Amino acid sequence: MHVALFHAQYPLIAFVDDRCYWYTDGFQDPPAWAAPLNDFGFTVLSASLLMSPLAEADTAALSAAEWRQIKHWQPGTLGATLFNSWD
Repeated sequence: MHVALFHAQYPLIAFVDDRCYWYTDGFQDPPAWAAPLNDFGFTVLSASLLMSPLAEADTAALSAAEWRQIKHWQPGTLGATLFNSWD
């Protein structure tokens, strides 16, 4: 089973095996049927990218408010940062 996660503000899609409140790991590679979503302007993200450390990502565009949330919640991966249920 694949559960698609759509980012609230950007056309990003991730896949997990089960819906939950907080995503830290468990990201899956997209199923084959997800490839056409790229043709509609979405970016379908791989499990390896989502599981990469946040410290390795380009975070230059993040706002001060986003950094406050990151410092508070301390997500370890890019996926945990992008697909969260923070305040």
